[in-house]
Amino acid sequence: MLMEQWAHRFFELSTELFVVLGAQGRILEANPAWNVTVGWSPTELRLEGSRGFIHPEDLSAVEARLESLARTTGTMRFSCRWRCRDGTWAWLVWSAACSAAGGPLYCTVRRLESPPALDKDRGAVAEANGPVPPWAMSDSLPLGLYVVEVRSGTVLYANHRFCQLWGIESLEGAMRKGQVSHEDVLGHCLRAGEAAAFLRLNPTTAESDAPPPLHGDEAVLANGRMLRRLSTPMGASGDESRYRLFAFEDVTERKRTEEALHRSEQSFRKLIETAPEAIFVHRDQRFIYVNPTLLRALRYDHASELMGRPIWTIVHPDDLDVVRQRVHAVVARGELAPLREIRYMRRDGTWFDAESAGLPVDFDGVGAVVVMARDITERKRMQAQLLQSDRMVLAGTLAAGVGHEINNPLTYVMANLESAMESMVRLGGELGRMLPDGALAPGWSVSLKDTGELLKEALEGATRVRNIVRDLKYISRQEEERRELLDVRESLEFSLKLASSELKPRAQIVKRYEDVPLVHADASRLGQVFLNLVVNAAQAIPEGDPANQQVTLWVRPGVNGGVAVDVSDTGSGMPPSVLARIFDPFFTTKAVGSGTGLGLSICHGIIQGLGGEITVRSEPGRGTTFTVQLPPAPADAAPREVPSVAAPSSERSGRLLVIDDEPAVGRSLARIIGKRHQVTVVGSGEEALTKLTSGGPFDAIFCDLMMPGITGMDVYERVREREPGLSLRFIFITGGSYTTRARQFLERIPNPRIEKPFDAQMIQQIVGEVLAVDA
Repeated sequence: MLMEQWAHRFFELSTELFVVLGAQGRILEANPAWNVTVGWSPTELRLEGSRGFIHPEDLSAVEARLESLARTTGTMRFSCRWRCRDGTWAWLVWSAACSAAGGPLYCTVRRLESPPALDKDRGAVAEANGPVPPWAMSDSLPLGLYVVEVRSGTVLYANHRFCQLWGIESLEGAMRKGQVSHEDVLGHCLRAGEAAAFLRLNPTTAESDAPPPLHGDEAVLANGRMLRRLSTPMGASGDESRYRLFAFEDVTERKRTEEALHRSEQSFRKLIETAPEAIFVHRDQRFIYVNPTLLRALRYDHASELMGRPIWTIVHPDDLDVVRQRVHAVVARGELAPLREIRYMRRDGTWFDAESAGLPVDFDGVGAVVVMARDITERKRMQAQLLQSDRMVLAGTLAAGVGHEINNPLTYVMANLESAMESMVRLGGELGRMLPDGALAPGWSVSLKDTGELLKEALEGATRVRNIVRDLKYISRQEEERRELLDVRESLEFSLKLASSELKPRAQIVKRYEDVPLVHADASRLGQVFLNLVVNAAQAIPEGDPANQQVTLWVRPGVNGGVAVDVSDTGSGMPPSVLARIFDPFFTTKAVGSGTGLGLSICHGIIQGLGGEITVRSEPGRGTTFTVQLPPAPADAAPREVPSVAAPSSERSGRLLVIDDEPAVGRSLARIIGKRHQVTVVGSGEEALTKLTSGGPFDAIFCDLMMPGITGMDVYERVREREPGLSLRFIFITGGSYTTRARQFLERIPNPRIEKPFDAQMIQQIVGEVLAVDA
């Protein structure tokens, strides 16, 4: 039975053409190699028979030879043309053998590349009708066949391929004449390496103890080629082991291909295992493979924790419908599921955003779906930070623009209020001298006093507006980070002003300010940190009971000579699970739309950038305290610019020019300068250049920096080119909004500048300094 199975396997797998013919050319059996060579399947050949395929011109000669062979025993070789499926004719060379008269014919067939008449070197074709020795019937097989009688060691059969594989072609002729024994063959085969042990019939005990380097039924020859052996006993009934049949196949290329495929699979698996993307494969919506990146992302320890589980367990509930539709499209229609943001649930219940794509694949020979996902949390954080930065830039630009527009009318409102108050005082004095004390005195005196109080309140309100506009500069600064020596208490006060609307309905402010050293920081960014902490402290306390709630600011000396700032609240506090993630990007406990989750993360980055540290401690029901630790300013830090000490003012009158495109601003500045000076007011850069070139010399020139048309910078540059000394008398007026050119211009020139709304005392001081220098 084993021999029959082996023979059937050989028949089915051989690349050579085998066919069994019955009476009248009927095809009894054919192997699958026919399908490859001529295009006809074995079933098609059996149904039609050989007569339907042989060329009509060759049919009578072939039938005559087959009938002749069927009446006797022996072999015969001939050639004919055979019809292929594509309609062409192929020349086939047949080697036919008959084992018994009237029995079937066993044929091996080989296709010729050219007609027999053109094959001059092939004697077998030239003598197509002559008998063929049995040795030659399997010479064209890819397998090496070898048959030996076990007891006597007589070589019964060896085909040409066997001699080629073992490198013993020189023995081929002698073997076919029966002149070579098995021991002779074995001795010659040993030159090919110890793999010749494959041919031993009865290995000795010593040899069994030290077998050659064989790999199962495979062995490597000395030339590096690898052979695979099939061996089976043969014999008649009662003596089944009398003969042994060996079949050898050169599997070198196949093994190399398999090894290359194995290396490729190993490399591909390593690639998948080390890929930065999370990759998993599912079949029937259950995990059958997960890579380590997915395990880390989902915070699992072992793949076994996910294998066999439904894939829905890792999908965010809000994304389940979308994912089910995508899975159905891949499984049912074989479509690619394109990249899309999907939220995946971690083992601890948290989730993360990922870009995910899926496609159908064969996994272990069965259809499945592979999903690749890339964590985009960091990218979204960066996008949100950029968006937040854009918003801050927009807010800063808006604040600067609003401040500039407010400053212009506020300038003359405050100047006029101050002038009106001075006029009321003068009017009261004059009326007191002109009108005697009488019945009318109390009436006008009270009226003047009430009017003065109204003007004073109006001026106080305008001053508050001015201070608010100046505070807007903290968020409207457009230049890069600029560190300077700062007192953290000033930044805290600024933050308290901006957060007052959040604080008033919730809590009282408790300040504990101790003496601390200066720090080296950017005022805007440090103010941003404190503002965020103060607003968070306020929002941790519900509205409605400010008398019993507190937000405490404690400034004290810190570690290593630095500064420590505590921002504490009496709010609800935080549990440990929230506390552990409070500085994570996008983490927030506020309602949707009430916060981005970036505020504390940005604060953490700013403080770290300053070389400091921000920490938090909290307990549910007992409030929260954020502590900011900042290092002391370095010894070589540049000191803050300090206003210069006022120089003695001159008593002489001067000729001054005021240039501003807002007429009311120019008039109010003229009134502040005073009547004892000759003040000329113009409303544009063009008018100013005309006055400066045609009129007499001016002792001082107050010039608005930003004007339509010819700007104050343009006026200055033209005057400096013509009269450098006069350019030193320019005092620039700014409204707080600067272009890049204006900012660079002010950094370059040494001239003084004043900001709107005006400080009357400062203006009087500047005028006095200029006139004193001229004197």
